[in-house]
Amino acid sequence: MKHKHYYAYRSFQPEFATMERFAAIDVNTIALFPANTSNSLGQPYCRYPANRLWFDTWDFTVVGRQFDDVLEHNPRANFIVIVDLNSPEWLSRQLALSHESGDSTTHLSETLVNPCWLCDTEHYLEAFLSYCEKNYAEKIEAYVLACGNTDEWFDHNGELCGLAKERAYQEYRARNGLPPETPPSASKLNSPDFDGLVFDPARSNDVITYRRFCNELVAESILRFARFSRKVIRPEAEIGVFYGYLTTRLGAAESGHVELRRVLDAPEVDFLISPGCYIDRAIGGGSGWQSVSGSERLAGKRHLHECDQRTHTYNPSLSPHVKLKFQCWKNTAEDIAGVRREAVLAMISDSSLWWFDMWGGFYEESALLEELGRLQKLYCRIAGQPGTPVDEIALIIDADSAYYLDQRSPRQAHFQRHARTMLNHVGAPFDTYLLDDLGRIPDFDRYKLVILANQIEITPEKAELLERYLYCGNRTVLTLYAPGLSDGTSLDPARVRRWAGVEYGSEGLHLTEFATCRKAYLAHPEKLTAAILRDLARQAGVLLITSREAVVYADSRMLALHLAEPGTITITLPGGADGAVELFSGRRMHGGVFEWNSRGGETLLFELKFNSDKKGI
Repeated sequence: MKHKHYYAYRSFQPEFATMERFAAIDVNTIALFPANTSNSLGQPYCRYPANRLWFDTWDFTVVGRQFDDVLEHNPRANFIVIVDLNSPEWLSRQLALSHESGDSTTHLSETLVNPCWLCDTEHYLEAFLSYCEKNYAEKIEAYVLACGNTDEWFDHNGELCGLAKERAYQEYRARNGLPPETPPSASKLNSPDFDGLVFDPARSNDVITYRRFCNELVAESILRFARFSRKVIRPEAEIGVFYGYLTTRLGAAESGHVELRRVLDAPEVDFLISPGCYIDRAIGGGSGWQSVSGSERLAGKRHLHECDQRTHTYNPSLSPHVKLKFQCWKNTAEDIAGVRREAVLAMISDSSLWWFDMWGGFYEESALLEELGRLQKLYCRIAGQPGTPVDEIALIIDADSAYYLDQRSPRQAHFQRHARTMLNHVGAPFDTYLLDDLGRIPDFDRYKLVILANQIEITPEKAELLERYLYCGNRTVLTLYAPGLSDGTSLDPARVRRWAGVEYGSEGLHLTEFATCRKAYLAHPEKLTAAILRDLARQAGVLLITSREAVVYADSRMLALHLAEPGTITITLPGGADGAVELFSGRRMHGGVFEWNSRGGETLLFELKFNSDKKGI
């Protein structure tokens, strides 16, 4: 089945007037969330009454009213339905009376092993999907299975382990040939062995194993509900999930998002969703999503990029008493530059996109709606017809190494999250992959600079993979902090030299030439800058598209730039292009290298031209 592209609107609130304005610009896909629960601030997600009322007791007329109310304002609407699997308050309280964990929002992994919770939730899921399929099937494009904290499958209380979870853990150990052992205490889970940051598998294998169990539990539960749903819904209806926040998430192993590979390999899941990165959102920042984009594509998954960046008109008031202050774009000009950035990222990355109005007010201004309409037309023309990749920089993420880090340490931010933020500003496109995709990445020889931001564990099997596919081809490989510190059984800083080229902890940036590659090493990852990466990229032979730091997205057909500062910038087109048309202004640029005088705080989208299609340019 060919995956669909969505260009959609979402809000927690029934913003009917805004839905009508989106319908006027031909945006007819609406994300509907018939929720029964409250958000992280204790405020109800949904303005409508709950539909999940008691054990095996539901009122789906409430759900029907939500569909019908939208259709009254836009008869052409179709839907992505977000399915609330979290525990209503009554269920949490009932299970607590039986000394069982049942609050999936705050105790996800505890709840996922509760047979009573699973039974009632599957009953509800079957009834909910059956109602939707019976009454609104022709209007429903996809279902999103939502659970855990903020409905993004976050397990934010992984340190707790009650009776049911301990029994499940013992069964897990037995299945994996491990001797019985009680789960580690909360104190042990937060007491790293090395450098105040890293757990030693020789001394704290119980921590690493327990974290892995919790993450496998979350991933397998997603797949359990996806397989269950697939039996109820039409084959053409897609299933999506918020998951895989490995690129920028702090505490990913505590949150339950590390076992991304299991979800990527599951045919029941069609697309993954993540909000734009919570850092680097301001104008001039690089945005991007929190999952691993290259590996998603290799697995045949579509991504859905959630733009929840706040415009300057956003509504911060959730109630008369709850008012939130978030970073937001400052004026209409920044709003337009920002939504352009998010849209061109989705177009060039071939992802779906929804505009998240969250609590309303995000898309009030007519100038911004007109811009979203122009972007919709461009999106329909460009998305679904991706060019061939032109990126020559890759960020490789080893999911296993996430288990080694102290999940409460702010130093986690120094690894792939910081590296990805700096890569946003290098002035060349890049992609992200899981380590175990080495050997499966098409045309991997094009990558001239590769960053291993957190490669703490290098087992003999991983060493063979790295030597065979990465440390070759005369490319530059940058490692941070302590590559190979662990071989999977113990920690030894002496192992770092093999991969870094110098001793562990060597001060400054080191670049060492070897017969098959160049090894770059930076012991203090927080000191990595875009300027360092630009220098390494230039030395490695990467095409730097811009003459100064800038945000770049590109493939063989399209080139997008997001520029923070005003001034003249030299642009070198990728892929042998010898001209371009800037689609927002209509300006035609001649030659493979040209200058652009930027006003600053703007987003540009160039359609590349070649000799064969150069007529009229």
